[in-house]
Amino acid sequence: MSMKEYPAKLTTGYYRVREDWEDEASQLGAYRLLANAKAKCDENPGSRVFDNDGNVIYPEEAVPATGAEDTEEHSVLDEPEEKTPEEESPDEEPAADEEKKSDSAEEEYPTAEEFPATIAYGKLKTLMNIREMPDTGAEVVTVYKKNTLIEIVEFCAGWLKIKCPEAASGLAYVLNSADTYAFTASKIYTVAPGDNLWKIAEKELGDGSRCADIRALNGLTSNAIRVGMKLLIP
Repeated sequence: MSMKEYPAKLTTGYYRVREDWEDEASQLGAYRLLANAKAKCDENPGSRVFDNDGNVIYPEEAVPATGAEDTEEHSVLDEPEEKTPEEESPDEEPAADEEKKSDSAEEEYPTAEEFPATIAYGKLKTLMNIREMPDTGAEVVTVYKKNTLIEIVEFCAGWLKIKCPEAASGLAYVLNSADTYAFTASKIYTVAPGDNLWKIAEKELGDGSRCADIRALNGLTSNAIRVGMKLLIP
């Protein structure tokens, strides 16, 4: 099947971006939208987009040549010469064309949906799988590295529902049973020139001695900070 036959958006299964289908560890992401999978592939030379059966569908030069595509292409090119006058009737074709354009536009330009508000922030304590649903058996959307900052929209039972650009819905879940895998807080502070942990604690918490709380919440092993660093504030 040529890439043109694959749907722009899957309702079941995923387009997976990997370097090698047999090597699950090489997976860079799994996407419902083909455009997102192609974009991820373009960002990572050497990777490929696979369908659910492990067939390479992008980049096209990596797709095994079968000759079927050439046959289909010639068929399309020859079709205009074989059309009968009835097929070219202006009374029937425009309506079908308009319907196709309408369907295409609806898929390409979906209606904007209201996005959940951020209610808290988090910082991952370790490498974590980001999943489509709050279940360890659910599909992995992507993987976030240690110290990745996340925006939380809901606290679930042992899980955090977060904003996730890699997910088709823009939302996903990360496990945080008993606060094991992520620090969470209500605010993020960006370190400015001249800042130190004591000054930040005074400014944000009203007590410089609480700098130890900020250090612990961010997993810092010393009082050293750098300009531009983002810190969780208790």
